[in-house]
Amino acid sequence: MKRFCLLHAPESYVPCSSDLLVDAEARQYWLDHFAGHFHETLKHAAVQYGRTARKRIETCREAFDRQITALRNASDALGPQLDILTLDRLRGGLLRQHDLKDPFAYIKARENAQACSLFPAVARALHARTGRDKWLGLIESVFAGNIFDMGASATMHLTAESTDFLDTVEKTKPRPWLVDDFDRLSEDLPDGPPSQWSKAVVFCDNAGSDFVLGLMPLVRALALCGTQIVLAANEYPSLNDMTAAETVVVLQQLAGLDEDLAALIRAGMFEVVSTGNDAPLIDLSKVSEELNEAASDADLVILEGMGRGVESNFQA
Repeated sequence: MKRFCLLHAPESYVPCSSDLLVDAEARQYWLDHFAGHFHETLKHAAVQYGRTARKRIETCREAFDRQITALRNASDALGPQLDILTLDRLRGGLLRQHDLKDPFAYIKARENAQACSLFPAVARALHARTGRDKWLGLIESVFAGNIFDMGASATMHLTAESTDFLDTVEKTKPRPWLVDDFDRLSEDLPDGPPSQWSKAVVFCDNAGSDFVLGLMPLVRALALCGTQIVLAANEYPSLNDMTAAETVVVLQQLAGLDEDLAALIRAGMFEVVSTGNDAPLIDLSKVSEELNEAASDADLVILEGMGRGVESNFQA
């Protein structure tokens, strides 16, 4: 595992800038969040793995609660710094240790299937728009799709089925956004082929509406303008994030619903690679050789969802 080859300042890169051992208020907030969220995660594990997993689930719950209690006392048992990525890895490590590695597997499968059924209509509606309005709609769809996130307590019970996706897009927070560089970006977005970008590395996030209805219409539009797309996804399950293996399967399913996408795939315009990652936040100091090889000649990077928040990778 090496640093991501397209980092602007690799020597000074840190995935998370805040130290929760120093900031007591932030530590309390995030420990409360992870404690409550982990119990919700184990409810999904009980559905995914059934009665035979009861003992493993309870043992896993007790182990996580012990770790959280220790960290509430500013313990540095996990190292000299505590950040959100450390907590993500603690959670994921305990789930794997107790053979509960993918508690959201059934939700991912359900949400991917539901979103795939909606994909043709969403893709057609966005494709029918033109110019700047088209790209704004595509980006707003990414924002709307990212609402469906099992890592956020407020939205982990939302589903594509319970929410009209195009209605969610229309209700996306109007501009100006909190950080809004769309006007500058729109100067570079192509009206049609050729695009100024030959290859884009696109970091995927959540399954379901996020990937299928948010990200895929955007990268489909870029590919139609001539940009080769590298979809980079987790190696191992983490919450409801797409894995590289799942991304390959869903991409082929969408190709069966969309002749243009199928033609793009046949032309070699899409590639799926593993980041080597196992957390819902991306640590760009440790990525797979496979990703770096695919990214070596890329001239555009899109961080969608994972790792683009204030708590991680905002400065990178």
